[in-house]
Amino acid sequence: MLTRQDAMAFAQQWAANWNRLAIDTIVDHFAPEGEIRSPLATKLAGSSTIKGRDAIRTYWHAAYGGLSEPHLTLESAAWDGALQRLTVWWSAPLPGGPTRACEMMDFDADHQIVRSEAYYGAGS
Repeated sequence: MLTRQDAMAFAQQWAANWNRLAIDTIVDHFAPEGEIRSPLATKLAGSSTIKGRDAIRTYWHAAYGGLSEPHLTLESAAWDGALQRLTVWWSAPLPGGPTRACEMMDFDADHQIVRSEAYYGAGS
């Protein structure tokens, strides 16, 4: 089981990895059968759900690999120990315009992400 301290450290490292565009490092935190759900996936991949670590890696490289400097700001993070769920709120000046997002990540007993879901809105 992850602790709150572990989860908050993970959130900070997660944001740092996105700012370095270390997509492979981020994906390595997913369980092999992990999945993501995102409205952006529907636009780019034809389905809101991407299943499997390899498919997530391919999708994120296609969706974000062309960015040069994401400037992602981790605004807040919350941990639910009973659910083993980390929720992060972030913002970034992405090519499509300023973006704010909320992402939930569910962890398994091996500290791997089994499910992640993102919600996006326009930034200020």
